[in-house]
Amino acid sequence: MAFLFKIGAVPFHWWLCDVYDGSILSVTALFAAMPKIIFFGIIVKMFFFIFFDLSSIWLTLFLMSSVLSIGVGSISAIYQKRTKRLFAYSTISHTGFILLGILTLSPDSFKSLVFYVIAYAFLTLLLFSVLVYSSISSNRSILYITNWVSFGFKNYFFAFCFTLTLFSIAGIPPLLGFFSKFLVLLSTISNEYYITAIIVILLSSVSCFYYIRFIKNFFFVKTAKYGFWISNSSKQNTEFILAFCLFINICFFMYPNLLSNFSTIIGLALF
Repeated sequence: MAFLFKIGAVPFHWWLCDVYDGSILSVTALFAAMPKIIFFGIIVKMFFFIFFDLSSIWLTLFLMSSVLSIGVGSISAIYQKRTKRLFAYSTISHTGFILLGILTLSPDSFKSLVFYVIAYAFLTLLLFSVLVYSSISSNRSILYITNWVSFGFKNYFFAFCFTLTLFSIAGIPPLLGFFSKFLVLLSTISNEYYITAIIVILLSSVSCFYYIRFIKNFFFVKTAKYGFWISNSSKQNTEFILAFCLFINICFFMYPNLLSNFSTIIGLALF
């Protein structure tokens, strides 16, 4: 229960949304990505190796928490109006996916789990990099979803980068986020969790709505009341950094074995 509380899984998730919403963007980016890698590494080490013989006890708890996390994260985010609070519920949903990779207790599920954690941490850093730079360049706090209205009509590169990142987090092929969810679902189906896989797929389809709502505000809503512009006078190399991260997001389609082999090596090195 303490581990589920630390990673923000249902029903121990209530603190996560308030902390996301109340902290500054750079701090949110730090604890949204890095602690997940550490805590899931500890969870895998403990339950795959130390408490493996007691799997009949803790698998039921993880299964319930996984499905509930995906459900709460996918449905509750639809009603959110604040940017960081929405991504907090998105984090809860991804936590459920990572827990789903623990359930099958097989080498394939372990590989998919490591793959998903790495992909999630990378996409989270890419997402918050766009948010932080947008906030700094516009000299304002971008608190609400309505603040992103008309974002794509002048900030072409950042809107394109943000759009592909959202598509990847939502699991749209052929981006990195699609393959991470695909591998977890494949290991779930191969271990005969058929009903769980169907429920998770349906809930993931629901979660695509609030990501597409961002993109609709970028390109299909024209108003200057809530929108903002990013200054192009900055001398920083942020564009090159984001372009590099964006390339990694889409290069898995061209080199499918790259991150997969890397996940296997990381898993063998750690465990």
